[in-house]
Amino acid sequence: MTNDEPVDFPLHLFRSIILIYLVNIDLKIKCLVYIYMKPFFCRVGNKRKLLNFIKPYVPFHDTYIEPFFGSGALFFGLNEMVNNSIINDLDDDVYNGIILLKNADENIDNYEFCYTIETTQALVNKTTTDKNEQLLQYLYLSSCTFGNKGFGKIFTARTGLQKFKHIQFYKKRLENTIILKQDYKQIINDYDHKNAFFFLDPPYEKSKKDLYKNPNIDYEEMNNILINMKGKFLLTINDSETIRNIFSHFYIVDEIHVKGQGHGNSHLGGLYRKELFIMNYIL
Repeated sequence: MTNDEPVDFPLHLFRSIILIYLVNIDLKIKCLVYIYMKPFFCRVGNKRKLLNFIKPYVPFHDTYIEPFFGSGALFFGLNEMVNNSIINDLDDDVYNGIILLKNADENIDNYEFCYTIETTQALVNKTTTDKNEQLLQYLYLSSCTFGNKGFGKIFTARTGLQKFKHIQFYKKRLENTIILKQDYKQIINDYDHKNAFFFLDPPYEKSKKDLYKNPNIDYEEMNNILINMKGKFLLTINDSETIRNIFSHFYIVDEIHVKGQGHGNSHLGGLYRKELFIMNYIL
């Protein structure tokens, strides 16, 4: 056969290639959505800016567990889907907001979005039992208040329309997820096993009550619990001599500098802060 002669290409193989190609396109589209899915709700100290640092340290696991959920930046930002996920937060606003999101109406025509500070303020001040309005209230309180603190006056207007256009993907991510409001120690006690991965993002040292409703963490107690953990954990926390000494039994990754959200004299929102990743494994 010369190079000029036509090649008899099997039709069934050609069809298979088309099918594989189309499946791959579908998977890539879904994968892109998951890779670039931002947290639905904003939250002080969220880890969206750290995702590219955190992801390489996420080990193989069959159960994803996040005892301090907050905005859930890693949960929503993970490339792969995990069939078994447990997310938890003691904060009523976080818990109620995620429950509303999981059961949200996918038809964006059923939502009355706010386009001004005045209409946004009026909505968040409103007493309502309408689930669509409640979801918008939680979204606006988390993204439109000063510093994303979740309370106080509305500082800016953000409709949230783009997030609602992709709400089906947020719901899909939450589909097989258990959502709880318990103490983190109870979560570890109930769900720890050898193939579990715990992402721990607790309040930092000296966190103020105006940033977190439950800011006080006994890190010594946490260390004693983590020493006996069967699964794997990644703890992200502020860098300090105290923290380094408490968790000295574990692997510590440092030299991580995070750009804050503003004020240089703020513990969490400073121009830059040093972060530690603390783990009980090496990849």
